[in-house]
Amino acid sequence: MKQNFNLFILSGILVLATTSANATSIYNNDMSALNINMLSDVFMSYASHGEKMSDLFGKHDTYGTMGRLDEYGDDGSTLKTFEENAQNQSIFDTVWINANHINEHLHYGQNISQHGRFNLATVGGTTQSTDLTYGRISFGGFASYINTKMPDFHGNGDAVGLFANYKYRNFGVKALADIGSLNNNSDGMKFNNSWVNTAADINTTIKIDNTFLFKPNVSVAYTYVSSDDLYIGGNTVSSGNFNFFNVAPGAAFIKEISPNWYGSLSAKYIAHFGGKNDIVVGNNAFHGLYLDDHTDIGIDVEHNFKHFIFGGAVHKQIGGGMDGWSGNINVKHAF
Repeated sequence: MKQNFNLFILSGILVLATTSANATSIYNNDMSALNINMLSDVFMSYASHGEKMSDLFGKHDTYGTMGRLDEYGDDGSTLKTFEENAQNQSIFDTVWINANHINEHLHYGQNISQHGRFNLATVGGTTQSTDLTYGRISFGGFASYINTKMPDFHGNGDAVGLFANYKYRNFGVKALADIGSLNNNSDGMKFNNSWVNTAADINTTIKIDNTFLFKPNVSVAYTYVSSDDLYIGGNTVSSGNFNFFNVAPGAAFIKEISPNWYGSLSAKYIAHFGGKNDIVVGNNAFHGLYLDDHTDIGIDVEHNFKHFIFGGAVHKQIGGGMDGWSGNINVKHAF
């Protein structure tokens, strides 16, 4: 009886809190944080922008680097030319610009769904690889501008990140860290979400033939989001800070389609852990939203043209809390 009475009181508070805004406004802080969790997967993909698909096939580009030498020390000029080229070589291996669009129907539990659009503009760069005792490593960074639009609110923000890419024979490890902030506006209410995200990816490349590769991988990510309070209908609506974990096993088939043209077909399953929290209205608490697991299938294409690499991708999200697609185009300049 007492429990039913408390539920009745809580329902009354929620009705009062949402009379001046959409019924889902009370969840907007949660929605924004869950969207940030989704973006962590997009940021992890930026760690791959420093690579060229042609590198996976052991090709040596004719620009910016010396070709393989079959003869040495003929008159001393070969070694001298190699050393001069090494000294003149840029610290960067590639610099790139990326445009990313995400169009999603987001299903959050509590029988609530939203249609969201996200646009990202990103610039970044990756250093030349440094040889280690075992393998080689390169570093990179990026900066993104983010624009989000949903029926109940919109936001603008930015993010910056650093990443490292280590390779040893056919094995690779990527590590990423980024921070960012979204400034949101919902029916005149303004609130901010800030985050710290870390991620890592382990992968291996298996040669099927000279033009066809299989690349399985698994990535893990952790995101911490700090959320502002909202003020709805004269009530303070507080969302607890979020902690997300993602684990995503996946695989890609990579093909050299023709000289200087490469394509990839990939799939991965993204499992979400955490992210559930309580929303507090006045002195009353109830469960917030959560995002279910989903699958991502993608097609990527890359074309090498002199010093430039043009790339594009279309991805489809299926199942769980995601139902939509995303696309990106990127241009890299290789030194």
